[in-house]
Amino acid sequence: MLSFCDLKTDSRKGVTLISLVITIVLLIILASIGITSGVSVIRQSKMNRFTTEMNVMQTEVNDLYDRYSNGEDVLNLGNELDSQADEVFTSEASGITDKTGYRYYDQEAIQGLGIDGVEGEFYVNVEKRSVVSHDGFEYEGTTYYTLEQLPNGLYNVGYENRNTGEISFDLSCDNWTNGRSNIQVSNIEYSEGYIDKWQVQYKLEGQDYWSTSEDLSFFVDTPGMYTVRIVNGDIVSEEKQIEAVKANAPEMLEGMIETTFKLPEGDSKGETIELGDTAFNSNLWYDYGNSKWANSTTEDGSMWVWIPRFAYKITYDDPNDKSKGGTIDVRFLIGTSDQYYDNGGNIQTAKRATSKDEIVDTTSDYYVHPAFTDETNLDFANGGWDKEITGIWVAKFEAGYPTGNNSAPKVSSNVNYTAKSSNVLPIESGVVGDGYNGESYQEPRNWLDGIYGETTTAIKYPTFQPVTYTMNYINHSDVYNISKALTDNGNIYGLNNISTDSHLMKDSEWGAIAYLSWSKYGTNKIEPYINNITANNNIQSIYAITGLTTGEKTAREKEITQDDINNINNKNGNVAINGIYSWNQIEGQKASSTLNMYGVYDLNGGVWEKTAGYITNGNINATTNGAVLISNGDISTKYTMVYPYKTPESNDVNTASEENYKLNTKIFGDAIREISTKGTGHYSWNGDYSHFLGNIGPFTARGGSYRETGSAGLFAFYRPTGDSVYNWGFRPVLVAL
Repeated sequence: MLSFCDLKTDSRKGVTLISLVITIVLLIILASIGITSGVSVIRQSKMNRFTTEMNVMQTEVNDLYDRYSNGEDVLNLGNELDSQADEVFTSEASGITDKTGYRYYDQEAIQGLGIDGVEGEFYVNVEKRSVVSHDGFEYEGTTYYTLEQLPNGLYNVGYENRNTGEISFDLSCDNWTNGRSNIQVSNIEYSEGYIDKWQVQYKLEGQDYWSTSEDLSFFVDTPGMYTVRIVNGDIVSEEKQIEAVKANAPEMLEGMIETTFKLPEGDSKGETIELGDTAFNSNLWYDYGNSKWANSTTEDGSMWVWIPRFAYKITYDDPNDKSKGGTIDVRFLIGTSDQYYDNGGNIQTAKRATSKDEIVDTTSDYYVHPAFTDETNLDFANGGWDKEITGIWVAKFEAGYPTGNNSAPKVSSNVNYTAKSSNVLPIESGVVGDGYNGESYQEPRNWLDGIYGETTTAIKYPTFQPVTYTMNYINHSDVYNISKALTDNGNIYGLNNISTDSHLMKDSEWGAIAYLSWSKYGTNKIEPYINNITANNNIQSIYAITGLTTGEKTAREKEITQDDINNINNKNGNVAINGIYSWNQIEGQKASSTLNMYGVYDLNGGVWEKTAGYITNGNINATTNGAVLISNGDISTKYTMVYPYKTPESNDVNTASEENYKLNTKIFGDAIREISTKGTGHYSWNGDYSHFLGNIGPFTARGGSYRETGSAGLFAFYRPTGDSVYNWGFRPVLVAL
């Protein structure tokens, strides 16, 4: 028996036992390395075949999807799912649990597509562009059925993570057309260099699989929130989200033409583009997901903005003090229904008011905004209509003078039309009354004096265009009648009174604009810039001008001259003219409800906008200045809203306003009760005015004027006497009949 001491080297006898053992061990190691290398090669070969065949099928499925999008019936290609599908479609296996829409492609079905060299079999969902392996690829005890499941490194044994650079890209989404929307990836930048081909992967919120597009754009037919990433081999970007928003398409009215915009940039102002212009793209007409609201222009040049039907829910920043602001979450509704799509593309149903005595809590759930609902059975208590409607058209700018005088900044093409005297009252002059904030005044009431150089008693049709003198010195009855007369025969807008209704904006409709503006589809909780411009130092009886701003949310009034106005109209570029920005400049567009040219202007400042709301408290101002509105007494109509008041009212106007405010517990959607805490002062969101109707102020007005500084805004409401005053105007609404 040998001992350890016997195992030693003898140079005369060659290899000893120790040397032999070491040699054998080395040979075993070398053999092991060779076997491992062989296994790696085999594994890599299988991996390459799996990924190649999956990519070949993905390319074919993308082609099938394009054929499907063009109307071909390709969804029934392939076979019914086999029994293996029950094992593959699980969270533990493929991670995909919903088998709906998938078809089984065996070798015969694959060859029927004209594909050669693919030995695997697959489950395919053409609508989702999804490819799932039938048998999968097994690695270290785990079987993978989709490319997205594979861990980093399995694409290449010698894997080296090259995704060290930064990847950025932009996402955009077209408006909904023919039942689908196109999402595009653009402006890709990769810090490590240029890559010729990116693959786009995307999934709807709640889905457990990625769909793939070989192109940088893809169509979706389900509204909701999509997560998108771009990949190239083992290079994977960060994920970004975009919402495919499906708002109700605008109901075009006779006399309207679709209008879009080229936004201002660099040294160029923004441009207005109408249907028929070579630059007009119907797919880019509007995109509510990116705060681009639909616009149209009538024959006189007036501009209108579409507010689609929606439901909303309010979350207060401080539930104990709702005047401190909050979030308004909007859900666009489907047609005239109360249904909407959630982020996962599932259809949900919003609540609605069912009784005029119901106290609606819009913090508890989504409620259909009353401005779009049939409230006939509720006596129009919340400012509803006489049928369910898909949306409303609102004037893009406050009502302005349709002057043909060279001193006017905007010239109407039809200045000779006048509203019929039977529908529009003549303007009174020289009446002394209680003015703004209790001031007394004695000023000329005929706004045509100094504009045409003569006194006239007929009120011409207003225009709703940018950089136009705002119509003022007009009482509540007049603004109501003028708004109703916009569709009269021979009107300058081309509107048809058979198919179109026009009326003075109600507080519910103001609320709909304000809520949509405050949502993520508008400014996303940003107050638009104030229109604080006045020209009264130069032009008699002219004060506010539409579509202008000094580029601040709150600011004191800014006086300008006619030369300033001419320069604003005639000069290009985005530089301020005497500190003033126009609506189509980079800073000027931030005075709109969307912070871009697609929105509604003059909601913050300009003039106080008289709305069709009132109380029947018997004050003489009600009958003197707004007899037409209050003709129905205490009953609201589809054209007017009646608010509560305490009987008898206090002789002090502030006390009366506060008492009446406390009685206003039921009306919702009008941006009064839901966004304020007191009936006098600055207790609306953003510190805006909150003066409720009462005593000598029996009517409603919204938005504030050029002189209100920090008190004007989306949520400002006031109690006008209804009289003809220098800083009061109006805005109408159009509805398809």
